[in-house]
Amino acid sequence: MSIFPKRAIPGKTVTIHWNFNISALKNVHVFPWVRIGVKDPNGNVTMLFEEHVLGLPDPINEETKQEKQPLKYLNKNVPLLLLADYLSGACKRERLIQILKNIQSGRHYYFTYTIPKNAPIGKYTLVSEVHSSGEIKHSKTAADDFFFVEKITLDKIIEGEKKKAIIMNHSPEKTPVKIVECYQNAQEELKTKVRVFEIEPLQETTLELSSDQEFLLYNEEREVISLTNLSSSYLLRNQQILELRKNDGLTCLLKKDKDEAYQLTPETKQLWDRSNGLLHKDQMSEEEKVIFKEMNSEELIQEITL
Repeated sequence: MSIFPKRAIPGKTVTIHWNFNISALKNVHVFPWVRIGVKDPNGNVTMLFEEHVLGLPDPINEETKQEKQPLKYLNKNVPLLLLADYLSGACKRERLIQILKNIQSGRHYYFTYTIPKNAPIGKYTLVSEVHSSGEIKHSKTAADDFFFVEKITLDKIIEGEKKKAIIMNHSPEKTPVKIVECYQNAQEELKTKVRVFEIEPLQETTLELSSDQEFLLYNEEREVISLTNLSSSYLLRNQQILELRKNDGLTCLLKKDKDEAYQLTPETKQLWDRSNGLLHKDQMSEEEKVIFKEMNSEELIQEITL
């Protein structure tokens, strides 16, 4: 079985893949009762699939002079990510080879599991049972049949000679994080420095900060926490608006699917240029706050919260 993604947060959805392999059937059929589910860290099980599944044998290969053999099964559009997941798993090499050889002849099922917003944080395991003639068979990839639900929060920022951030890992499992420090070089180009490590389970961690613009990324880098005492709101130019700079020095903004344009003044252009997604809302002057209110009402500049 495979799970995508392997790391999620409450409220998000994971996709679970199950392969019903019937390549070994010879002259018989099977009709097992199959149970697929998810067990949370507290032991509570949510069943996603409880049905009988019919498996019929492939035709026996007979000697024939036909140059082209007839197809034995419908083509399966198996995602490449699925194959990569098998290759990166903890299964033994012999078992992995067998799984990959049978990937096309098998029947592929996909289930979705939406993690409740109040779900417990930690390791979730898959339930896979194939009941046939009183026997129960479990997944051959059981060692890899799990995913993590993560949660990291910023507790506080400590100002001083050495600025620090206190973050909390709410998971009973180690959680990998990436710290990105943003700065400008002498040419005013945006550069970054990166640290990658694991946060210990269920404890606070102190991070030393070197910049006024540092971010913590986790959950496979999908979740971003701004490590600052300032507002977590940033100003961003509407990415659906086209900017046109005329020969006379004027700048006009064209809205999508509309025949109207907005001509920038020197003041509005200054805020437009600064609103690159890394400008804190708290960093605006009083004059810029008035300009932002107007441009926000025109849907030219948006307020983005991390």
